[in-house]
Amino acid sequence: MNPLNALLAQTVIEERYAQAEQYRRSHPERPGAAPTLYDSVTIRRVTPDDWKAVERLAQLEGHPVPRGAALLAEVDEDVLVVRSLEDDATVADPFHPTAELTTLLEARAKHLGGHAHSAIARPFHRAAARVTAMARH
Repeated sequence: MNPLNALLAQTVIEERYAQAEQYRRSHPERPGAAPTLYDSVTIRRVTPDDWKAVERLAQLEGHPVPRGAALLAEVDEDVLVVRSLEDDATVADPFHPTAELTTLLEARAKHLGGHAHSAIARPFHRAAARVTAMARH
């Protein structure tokens, strides 16, 4: 390579490095990951005491109440997402960010696998059916 071309190439490279450094300093760093929205989240099975909150979520979202055994995600004692273990139907509060909570419930439902109809879940399933039947009349 011609020494003059090598000198010219080196100068161009140094100028580009200087421009890149100037750009980096003038623009703030972009956040890597989104900050965590909730400090504390409780994921548990839906109990008969939770059915008013479940019905409220279903009404807010305009979807039917999830059937059978279900999981819920609550933040500060507010139920924000409910996911059925039978048909994977999910209802969420449309006035709160719930994408992370929905992902957590999906993971927990997968972890439970086919254990939705366990002896523990059956009484809740029957109670949920009674509440749903009473609400229809």
